[in-house]
Amino acid sequence: MTAEFLEADRKTDFLSAIVAAEPMKELTEALTTARAGLDSLGLPYEVICITDGRDTQMVATLEALCENWPELVVLGQRPWGGDDAALAVALRRARGSLVLTLAGWPEVAADDLAKLVIERGDADIISAVRIGQPKGRWQTMRQNTFRRFLARLFGHGPADPFCRTRLARKVVLEDVAGFGVRQHFIPVIAGQRGYKLAESDVKTAGNQTGQKAARYVFRPLGHVTAFFDALTLYVVLKFLRRPLRFFGSIGLPIFLMGAIATAVLLTQRLFGESLADRPALIFAVLMLVLGIQIIAIGLVGEIIIFSNSRRMKQYAVRDIIRQGTAATPYPDTPQVVVPKPALE
Repeated sequence: MTAEFLEADRKTDFLSAIVAAEPMKELTEALTTARAGLDSLGLPYEVICITDGRDTQMVATLEALCENWPELVVLGQRPWGGDDAALAVALRRARGSLVLTLAGWPEVAADDLAKLVIERGDADIISAVRIGQPKGRWQTMRQNTFRRFLARLFGHGPADPFCRTRLARKVVLEDVAGFGVRQHFIPVIAGQRGYKLAESDVKTAGNQTGQKAARYVFRPLGHVTAFFDALTLYVVLKFLRRPLRFFGSIGLPIFLMGAIATAVLLTQRLFGESLADRPALIFAVLMLVLGIQIIAIGLVGEIIIFSNSRRMKQYAVRDIIRQGTAATPYPDTPQVVVPKPALE
Protein backbone atom coordinates (compact mmCIF):
# COMPACT_ATOMS: atom_id res chain seq x y z
CA MET A 1 0.00 0.00 0.00
CA THR A 2 1.46 3.34 -1.05
CA ALA A 3 2.07 6.32 1.20
CA GLU A 4 -0.62 8.29 -0.62
CA PHE A 5 -3.12 5.53 0.00
CA LEU A 6 -2.20 5.35 3.69
CA GLU A 7 -2.81 9.09 3.94
CA ALA A 8 -6.20 8.67 2.30
CA ASP A 9 -6.89 5.76 4.66
CA ARG A 10 -6.31 7.96 7.71
CA LYS A 11 -8.75 10.53 6.40
CA THR A 12 -11.49 7.99 5.71
CA ASP A 13 -13.40 6.41 8.58
CA PHE A 14 -15.91 4.29 6.71
CA LEU A 15 -16.82 3.59 3.08
CA SER A 16 -20.28 2.75 1.77
CA ALA A 17 -20.51 1.08 -1.63
CA ILE A 18 -23.92 1.23 -3.33
CA VAL A 19 -25.12 -0.95 -6.18
CA ALA A 20 -28.58 0.16 -7.33
CA ALA A 21 -29.63 -1.88 -10.35
CA GLU A 22 -32.45 -3.90 -11.84
CA PRO A 23 -32.27 -7.70 -11.48
CA MET A 24 -29.88 -9.04 -14.11
CA LYS A 25 -27.66 -12.06 -14.45
CA GLU A 26 -24.51 -9.93 -14.15
CA LEU A 27 -25.48 -8.46 -10.76
CA THR A 28 -24.00 -11.30 -8.71
CA GLU A 29 -20.83 -11.24 -10.78
CA ALA A 30 -20.51 -7.48 -10.32
CA LEU A 31 -20.72 -7.83 -6.54
CA THR A 32 -18.23 -10.68 -6.45
CA THR A 33 -15.81 -8.71 -8.62
CA ALA A 34 -16.17 -5.57 -6.51
CA ARG A 35 -15.53 -7.52 -3.30
CA ALA A 36 -11.95 -8.26 -4.28
CA GLY A 37 -11.28 -4.57 -4.88
CA LEU A 38 -13.04 -3.44 -1.70
CA ASP A 39 -11.22 -5.96 0.48
CA SER A 40 -7.89 -4.78 -0.89
CA LEU A 41 -8.56 -1.20 0.22
CA GLY A 42 -7.92 -2.01 3.87
CA LEU A 43 -10.83 0.24 4.91
CA PRO A 44 -13.92 -0.68 6.89
CA TYR A 45 -16.79 -0.72 4.44
CA GLU A 46 -20.31 -1.83 3.73
CA VAL A 47 -22.00 -2.77 0.48
CA ILE A 48 -25.66 -1.89 -0.05
CA CYS A 49 -27.23 -3.69 -2.99
CA ILE A 50 -30.75 -2.54 -3.77
CA THR A 51 -32.79 -4.17 -6.50
CA ASP A 52 -36.35 -5.00 -7.50
CA GLY A 53 -37.87 -7.01 -4.66
CA ARG A 54 -40.45 -8.58 -6.95
CA ASP A 55 -37.74 -10.79 -8.45
CA THR A 56 -37.67 -13.31 -5.61
CA GLN A 57 -35.14 -15.55 -7.37
CA MET A 58 -32.56 -12.76 -7.64
CA VAL A 59 -33.18 -11.67 -4.05
CA ALA A 60 -32.65 -15.24 -2.87
CA THR A 61 -29.40 -15.46 -4.83
CA LEU A 62 -28.16 -12.24 -3.24
CA GLU A 63 -29.19 -13.44 0.21
CA ALA A 64 -27.05 -16.55 -0.31
CA LEU A 65 -24.15 -14.25 -1.15
CA CYS A 66 -24.66 -12.44 2.17
CA GLU A 67 -23.97 -15.61 4.15
CA ASN A 68 -20.26 -15.44 3.40
CA TRP A 69 -20.03 -11.66 3.12
CA PRO A 70 -21.02 -9.86 6.34
CA GLU A 71 -20.43 -6.42 4.82
CA LEU A 72 -23.16 -6.98 2.20
CA VAL A 73 -26.70 -5.72 2.81
CA VAL A 74 -29.41 -6.57 0.28
CA LEU A 75 -32.54 -4.44 -0.07
CA GLY A 76 -35.44 -5.72 -2.15
CA GLN A 77 -37.46 -2.60 -2.94
CA ARG A 78 -41.19 -2.73 -3.70
CA PRO A 79 -42.50 -1.00 -5.71
CA TRP A 80 -39.49 -0.61 -7.96
CA GLY A 81 -39.07 2.98 -9.15
CA GLY A 82 -35.90 2.52 -11.19
CA ASP A 83 -32.16 2.62 -10.54
CA ASP A 84 -32.08 6.35 -9.85
CA ALA A 85 -34.84 6.31 -7.24
CA ALA A 86 -33.20 3.27 -5.64
CA LEU A 87 -29.92 5.18 -5.28
CA ALA A 88 -31.67 7.83 -3.18
CA VAL A 89 -33.17 5.12 -0.96
CA ALA A 90 -29.79 3.45 -0.46
CA LEU A 91 -28.16 6.77 0.42
CA ARG A 92 -30.50 7.15 3.38
CA ARG A 93 -29.20 3.85 4.76
CA ALA A 94 -25.52 4.44 4.02
CA ARG A 95 -23.34 4.93 7.10
CA GLY A 96 -20.08 5.99 5.50
CA SER A 97 -18.92 9.56 4.94
CA LEU A 98 -17.68 8.45 1.52
CA VAL A 99 -19.95 6.65 -0.94
CA LEU A 100 -18.79 4.55 -3.88
CA THR A 101 -21.45 3.98 -6.53
CA LEU A 102 -21.09 0.90 -8.73
CA ALA A 103 -22.97 -0.46 -11.72
CA GLY A 104 -25.01 -3.65 -11.67
CA TRP A 105 -22.54 -5.31 -14.04
CA PRO A 106 -18.71 -5.53 -14.10
CA GLU A 107 -17.80 -2.05 -15.30
CA VAL A 108 -14.27 -1.22 -14.10
CA ALA A 109 -11.32 -3.31 -12.98
CA ALA A 110 -11.58 -4.13 -9.29
CA ASP A 111 -7.90 -3.35 -8.71
CA ASP A 112 -8.44 0.23 -9.86
CA LEU A 113 -11.05 1.07 -7.21
CA ALA A 114 -8.16 2.11 -4.96
CA LYS A 115 -7.20 4.78 -7.50
CA LEU A 116 -10.44 6.62 -6.83
CA VAL A 117 -9.56 6.85 -3.12
CA ILE A 118 -5.97 7.85 -3.79
CA GLU A 119 -6.63 10.45 -6.47
CA ARG A 120 -9.72 12.06 -4.93
CA GLY A 121 -7.68 14.54 -2.92
CA ASP A 122 -9.91 17.41 -1.84
CA ALA A 123 -12.43 16.83 -4.64
CA ASP A 124 -16.04 16.33 -3.62
CA ILE A 125 -16.66 13.74 -6.30
CA ILE A 126 -14.32 11.76 -8.55
CA SER A 127 -15.63 9.88 -11.56
CA ALA A 128 -14.05 6.88 -13.24
CA VAL A 129 -13.05 7.18 -16.89
CA ARG A 130 -12.72 3.79 -18.56
CA ILE A 131 -9.69 3.40 -20.79
CA GLY A 132 -9.08 0.58 -23.22
CA GLN A 133 -12.80 -0.04 -23.52
CA PRO A 134 -13.68 -1.83 -26.78
CA LYS A 135 -16.25 0.41 -28.46
CA GLY A 136 -17.86 0.34 -31.85
CA ARG A 137 -18.49 3.31 -34.09
CA TRP A 138 -22.04 3.75 -32.77
CA GLN A 139 -20.98 3.70 -29.11
CA THR A 140 -18.19 6.20 -29.77
CA MET A 141 -20.53 8.58 -31.59
CA ARG A 142 -23.16 8.16 -28.89
CA GLN A 143 -20.72 8.99 -26.10
CA ASN A 144 -19.12 11.96 -27.88
CA THR A 145 -22.50 13.42 -28.85
CA PHE A 146 -23.82 13.15 -25.31
CA ARG A 147 -20.65 14.68 -23.84
CA ARG A 148 -20.78 17.64 -26.23
CA PHE A 149 -24.48 18.09 -25.53
CA LEU A 150 -23.84 18.28 -21.78
CA ALA A 151 -20.91 20.64 -22.28
CA ARG A 152 -23.09 22.89 -24.42
CA LEU A 153 -25.83 23.08 -21.80
CA PHE A 154 -23.82 23.12 -18.58
CA GLY A 155 -20.29 24.06 -19.60
CA HIS A 156 -18.91 20.69 -18.49
CA GLY A 157 -19.17 17.26 -20.06
CA PRO A 158 -17.71 14.20 -18.25
CA ALA A 159 -15.12 12.30 -20.25
CA ASP A 160 -17.06 9.06 -19.71
CA PRO A 161 -20.67 10.17 -19.10
CA PHE A 162 -22.12 6.64 -19.10
CA CYS A 163 -19.82 5.23 -16.41
CA ARG A 164 -21.60 4.77 -13.08
CA THR A 165 -18.50 4.17 -10.97
CA ARG A 166 -17.69 7.23 -8.90
CA LEU A 167 -16.56 8.11 -5.38
CA ALA A 168 -18.13 11.06 -3.58
CA ARG A 169 -18.81 12.52 -0.20
CA LYS A 170 -22.16 11.32 1.07
CA VAL A 171 -23.55 14.83 1.56
CA VAL A 172 -22.78 15.63 -2.08
CA LEU A 173 -24.70 12.61 -3.36
CA GLU A 174 -27.59 13.34 -1.02
CA ASP A 175 -27.80 16.84 -2.45
CA VAL A 176 -27.43 15.75 -6.07
CA ALA A 177 -29.58 12.60 -6.00
CA GLY A 178 -32.54 14.65 -4.81
CA PHE A 179 -33.09 15.83 -8.37
CA GLY A 180 -34.32 12.34 -9.25
CA VAL A 181 -32.68 12.07 -12.67
CA ARG A 182 -30.44 9.48 -14.30
CA GLN A 183 -27.14 8.66 -12.60
CA HIS A 184 -25.26 9.85 -15.69
CA PHE A 185 -26.01 13.46 -14.67
CA ILE A 186 -24.59 13.26 -11.14
CA PRO A 187 -21.22 14.92 -11.98
CA VAL A 188 -22.96 17.58 -14.07
CA ILE A 189 -25.35 18.51 -11.27
CA ALA A 190 -22.52 18.50 -8.73
CA GLY A 191 -20.51 20.89 -10.89
CA GLN A 192 -23.47 23.23 -11.23
CA ARG A 193 -23.99 23.14 -7.46
CA GLY A 194 -20.42 24.35 -6.91
CA TYR A 195 -18.80 21.08 -5.85
CA LYS A 196 -15.26 20.27 -6.91
CA LEU A 197 -15.00 17.54 -9.55
CA ALA A 198 -12.19 15.19 -10.53
CA GLU A 199 -11.73 12.25 -12.89
CA SER A 200 -9.50 9.18 -12.77
CA ASP A 201 -8.52 6.83 -15.60
CA VAL A 202 -9.27 3.21 -14.77
CA LYS A 203 -9.13 -0.03 -16.70
CA THR A 204 -12.31 -1.56 -18.05
CA ALA A 205 -13.48 -4.71 -16.32
CA GLY A 206 -13.02 -6.66 -19.54
CA ASN A 207 -9.29 -5.93 -19.48
CA GLN A 208 -8.81 -8.17 -16.49
CA THR A 209 -8.36 -11.89 -16.99
CA GLY A 210 -11.44 -13.86 -16.07
CA GLN A 211 -13.80 -10.89 -16.26
CA LYS A 212 -16.37 -10.14 -18.89
CA ALA A 213 -16.51 -6.92 -20.81
CA ALA A 214 -18.71 -4.09 -19.62
CA ARG A 215 -22.37 -4.52 -20.43
CA TYR A 216 -23.97 -2.46 -23.17
CA VAL A 217 -27.68 -2.49 -23.94
CA PHE A 218 -29.22 -0.36 -26.66
CA ARG A 219 -32.38 1.32 -25.38
CA PRO A 220 -33.83 3.90 -27.80
CA LEU A 221 -36.38 5.09 -25.24
CA GLY A 222 -33.59 5.59 -22.72
CA HIS A 223 -31.86 8.04 -25.06
CA VAL A 224 -35.08 10.05 -25.42
CA THR A 225 -35.54 10.06 -21.63
CA ALA A 226 -31.95 11.21 -21.12
CA PHE A 227 -32.50 14.07 -23.58
CA PHE A 228 -35.55 15.35 -21.71
CA ASP A 229 -33.80 14.84 -18.36
CA ALA A 230 -30.96 17.04 -19.59
CA LEU A 231 -33.40 19.77 -20.68
CA THR A 232 -35.23 19.54 -17.36
CA LEU A 233 -31.95 19.89 -15.47
CA TYR A 234 -30.96 22.87 -17.59
CA VAL A 235 -34.18 24.70 -16.73
CA VAL A 236 -34.09 23.76 -13.04
CA LEU A 237 -30.42 24.58 -12.46
CA LYS A 238 -30.33 27.77 -14.53
CA PHE A 239 -33.75 29.31 -13.98
CA LEU A 240 -35.17 27.87 -10.75
CA ARG A 241 -34.77 31.14 -8.87
CA ARG A 242 -35.38 33.35 -11.92
CA PRO A 243 -38.31 31.79 -13.82
CA LEU A 244 -39.14 35.07 -15.56
CA ARG A 245 -35.84 34.91 -17.44
CA PHE A 246 -36.79 31.55 -18.92
CA PHE A 247 -40.42 32.31 -19.72
CA GLY A 248 -39.55 35.85 -20.76
CA SER A 249 -36.96 34.63 -23.26
CA ILE A 250 -39.74 32.62 -24.92
CA GLY A 251 -42.72 34.91 -24.47
CA LEU A 252 -41.05 38.24 -25.31
CA PRO A 253 -40.01 37.33 -28.91
CA ILE A 254 -43.50 35.92 -29.57
CA PHE A 255 -45.09 39.07 -28.17
CA LEU A 256 -42.82 41.34 -30.21
CA MET A 257 -43.49 39.44 -33.45
CA GLY A 258 -47.23 39.64 -32.78
CA ALA A 259 -46.99 43.35 -31.94
CA ILE A 260 -45.01 44.14 -35.11
CA ALA A 261 -47.36 42.10 -37.30
CA THR A 262 -50.40 43.76 -35.72
CA ALA A 263 -48.90 47.23 -36.20
CA VAL A 264 -48.20 46.51 -39.88
CA LEU A 265 -51.73 45.26 -40.45
CA LEU A 266 -53.28 48.24 -38.66
CA THR A 267 -51.14 50.61 -40.74
CA GLN A 268 -52.36 48.94 -43.91
CA ARG A 269 -55.93 49.29 -42.70
CA LEU A 270 -55.43 53.01 -42.10
CA PHE A 271 -54.39 53.38 -45.73
CA GLY A 272 -57.61 51.76 -46.90
CA GLU A 273 -56.63 48.11 -47.33
CA SER A 274 -59.30 45.67 -46.16
CA LEU A 275 -58.47 43.10 -43.46
CA ALA A 276 -61.76 41.21 -43.45
CA ASP A 277 -60.50 38.34 -45.60
CA ARG A 278 -56.96 38.17 -44.19
CA PRO A 279 -56.25 35.56 -41.49
CA ALA A 280 -52.94 37.27 -40.71
CA LEU A 281 -54.73 39.59 -38.28
CA ILE A 282 -56.07 36.68 -36.24
CA PHE A 283 -52.62 35.05 -36.23
CA ALA A 284 -50.96 38.30 -35.09
CA VAL A 285 -53.45 38.81 -32.27
CA LEU A 286 -53.00 35.21 -31.14
CA MET A 287 -49.23 35.74 -30.98
CA LEU A 288 -49.79 38.82 -28.85
CA VAL A 289 -52.05 36.95 -26.44
CA LEU A 290 -49.73 33.91 -26.32
CA GLY A 291 -46.68 36.06 -25.58
CA ILE A 292 -48.48 37.85 -22.76
CA GLN A 293 -49.62 34.55 -21.25
CA ILE A 294 -46.12 33.06 -21.30
CA ILE A 295 -44.66 36.17 -19.67
CA ALA A 296 -47.48 36.10 -17.10
CA ILE A 297 -46.53 32.53 -16.15
CA GLY A 298 -42.99 33.75 -15.50
CA LEU A 299 -44.32 36.57 -13.33
CA VAL A 300 -46.41 34.12 -11.29
CA GLY A 301 -43.29 31.99 -10.85
CA GLU A 302 -41.34 35.03 -9.64
CA ILE A 303 -44.06 35.77 -7.07
CA ILE A 304 -43.94 32.18 -5.79
CA ILE A 305 -40.14 32.21 -5.57
CA PHE A 306 -40.14 35.60 -3.81
CA SER A 307 -42.70 34.47 -1.24
CA ASN A 308 -40.62 31.37 -0.42
CA SER A 309 -37.15 32.86 -0.86
CA ARG A 310 -36.49 33.14 2.88
CA ARG A 311 -37.03 29.40 3.29
CA MET A 312 -34.94 28.39 0.28
CA LYS A 313 -31.32 27.30 0.66
CA GLN A 314 -29.27 29.97 -1.04
CA TYR A 315 -25.74 28.63 -0.60
CA ALA A 316 -23.50 26.46 1.58
CA VAL A 317 -20.17 27.35 3.18
CA ARG A 318 -17.38 25.01 2.05
CA ASP A 319 -14.38 26.37 4.01
CA ILE A 320 -13.75 28.86 6.79
CA ILE A 321 -10.42 30.72 6.55
CA ARG A 322 -9.11 32.54 9.61
CA GLN A 323 -5.93 34.46 10.21
CA GLY A 324 -3.03 32.19 11.03
CA THR A 325 -4.94 28.96 10.34
CA ALA A 326 -5.49 26.85 7.28
CA ALA A 327 -8.86 26.50 5.64
CA THR A 328 -11.03 24.18 7.71
CA PRO A 329 -13.99 22.32 6.25
CA TYR A 330 -17.32 23.62 7.40
CA PRO A 331 -19.84 21.07 8.71
CA ASP A 332 -21.73 19.60 5.80
CA THR A 333 -25.27 19.54 7.09
CA PRO A 334 -26.00 23.19 7.93
CA GLN A 335 -27.10 25.31 5.00
CA VAL A 336 -26.80 29.08 5.22
CA VAL A 337 -30.07 30.81 4.50
CA VAL A 338 -30.40 34.49 3.69
CA PRO A 339 -31.76 36.03 6.90
CA LYS A 340 -34.89 38.10 7.02
CA PRO A 341 -34.12 41.80 7.49
CA ALA A 342 -34.99 43.08 10.95
CA LEU A 343 -37.78 45.62 11.18
CA GLU A 344 -36.85 48.92 12.71
